[in-house]
Amino acid sequence: MTRQNAQKIVPAEIEAVVGKISQAMATLGVLPLPRNYALFYEALSGRNPELARELSALGSSPDAARIDELGIRHNLASHATLKADKVQAQAVKLLSELSGAMRETAGRKTAFIRQLQHFIERLQNDPVVGMTDFADDADVLRREAAAVLREDGAFCGRLSDTASQLSSMEADIDALRAAATRDPSTGLPNRTAFAARLSTLFLDASPRSQSALVVVSVSGLRSIGERYGVGALEKALKKLAPTFRKSIKKNDFVGRIGLDELAFLFCDVNASNAETIVERIRASIEALDIPLPERAFTPERLSLSAGISMSDTAQSETDLMNQAELALQAVKASGRPGQMVFSAIVGARAKRLYSPHAA
Repeated sequence: MTRQNAQKIVPAEIEAVVGKISQAMATLGVLPLPRNYALFYEALSGRNPELARELSALGSSPDAARIDELGIRHNLASHATLKADKVQAQAVKLLSELSGAMRETAGRKTAFIRQLQHFIERLQNDPVVGMTDFADDADVLRREAAAVLREDGAFCGRLSDTASQLSSMEADIDALRAAATRDPSTGLPNRTAFAARLSTLFLDASPRSQSALVVVSVSGLRSIGERYGVGALEKALKKLAPTFRKSIKKNDFVGRIGLDELAFLFCDVNASNAETIVERIRASIEALDIPLPERAFTPERLSLSAGISMSDTAQSETDLMNQAELALQAVKASGRPGQMVFSAIVGARAKRLYSPHAA
């Protein structure tokens, strides 16, 4: 979200939900943790009726652990870390148990080998050993050998089961990683994922080609949330997502970074190429009909504004993001949709935010 947007009033619908969440959590004595706010938002905003019912069933003094269990069971992104910790603990326990079983089996085999060596030594050192003694020792060895084989078979079965469980846990971890870096409304990468991708751009001390960062604000999305509620906003985002996804090629990246903002990273492009891409995206967005409640025959039309910054004018990802946001602010200040590439002139208009490394 740009600094300009951060100063705007939160849409009335969302503000009402936030107030409802805070009041509900205070009444129930729930700790004001970010993950609890996210869970209560899912339940009270109408996005997850089943979660709302299960949360209500916990009573007037819900236990913190049971609230966390709800978040984990419903695969909320806010609880992905908790679930990852739980999966990791389960994996450690499985491996510890397997290690203990391995030691026991190895110990039994070692004992059997020693008994066998002792028997062989007796035969070598006492060729006239009595048949009774021989038969007794042989019977002991036979029983030990059978026990070792049984334990070895059981261990192999346990090893196979553990491998299957660990494979399932690996799938869970992949799902958790996706949940933690995916925007649930659009299916696109979220701000965390985009920041991670952007941070790799300056790892190479001498990048071979230019890249363009484009921060986009979708005009009209915020008002949809204010007038028609969160549900309508979610449907609009789902309608827009395929267009944004199709606008990138293999090495590019797009993520949702705010309520009505997205960020694109285009590789191997110059400023002119980036502007052409943005114009194409805007045309596609403006051609979409966004259905709204009680307005079946008069759908909403949206547009977008974009700020563009080029990697060769920045020394870090922070520089690059600041420059794109400043360019976006300049576009919004003009009062009409469009795009602007960051320049020293744009930076000079906002000296307080202007990076000293910018071109």
